[in-house]
Amino acid sequence: MKFEKMYSTIDTHVAGEAFRIIIHSSIFLGEKSLKENAAFVKENCQFEKDLLLNEPRGHRGMNGCIVLPSKKADFGLLFLNHDPQLTFQYSGLAAAVTALLETGNLPEKASGVYDIETTEGVFTVKAPLENGEVMKVQMENRSCAVTGREATFITALVDASRHYYIYELSESVPSLEMDYISSIISWGNKTAEELQRNGTEFHGFLLKEAGNPGENSVRSVTFERDGSIIRSPGVDSTFLLYTLLREEIGITGKFTNESIFGSNLTASIVSGEDNQFSIEVKSFVTGIHQFILDEEDPLRNGFLLK
Repeated sequence: MKFEKMYSTIDTHVAGEAFRIIIHSSIFLGEKSLKENAAFVKENCQFEKDLLLNEPRGHRGMNGCIVLPSKKADFGLLFLNHDPQLTFQYSGLAAAVTALLETGNLPEKASGVYDIETTEGVFTVKAPLENGEVMKVQMENRSCAVTGREATFITALVDASRHYYIYELSESVPSLEMDYISSIISWGNKTAEELQRNGTEFHGFLLKEAGNPGENSVRSVTFERDGSIIRSPGVDSTFLLYTLLREEIGITGKFTNESIFGSNLTASIVSGEDNQFSIEVKSFVTGIHQFILDEEDPLRNGFLLK
């Protein structure tokens, strides 16, 4: 075996959504702006993305984050995903700050408040350490809005930048239960094809099932643009569904969005005017890995089975 390159990562998950935090790699980024570095990575680092996110080292549900120094914040974060249009995830902020704090790669601050620079701007999270462990990460969105209603779907927007479609259960999916996972996957693939065929700009779409009457909760499944299922209730989705139910039935207080995998996320309202919410999530470090590129590996670029 001859090593060509080595990559060090900290793997985490947030309510089931997996993140690979890249803390050392052969990707060399100079002192450019985060958006300039993001453009460089998009144009020049396809191989590194495939190696770290594709099977057999990764999988379709794996999300990548490159940690960078920042002059504006405690650190910078570049998102490296299978879908190049996916350039920001709230869960990624929680995953990264947890991974860096719990492994000693980010100095602890007495305030427990950290600023993270992304291509969408600087976001502030609260992540207090207790006995070396981040018990929760608190963060807030900027805005959320329902933008349109059609016969079969509702359109909505998070932070004035990420567009989503929201659907009610269809005849082909009687309930959001694991027993119907095949029907849910088929519905997601069909819907993704229809949206892409129409040339629609979107970041994802949701299928939701109403909760019990009187309870501020729903069950939902969030899909990426290609129909892949997100392995958590989704932070954006939780904000969107809270906004939708505030408008439709006037819910207040805490709101819970549950996945079909048994995980859930709960949000509280901060400002009703802009539909700004606060959410607390727990991120778990699942492993610290060193990946090696062997020049003789016939599957050096990896693959995806979808």
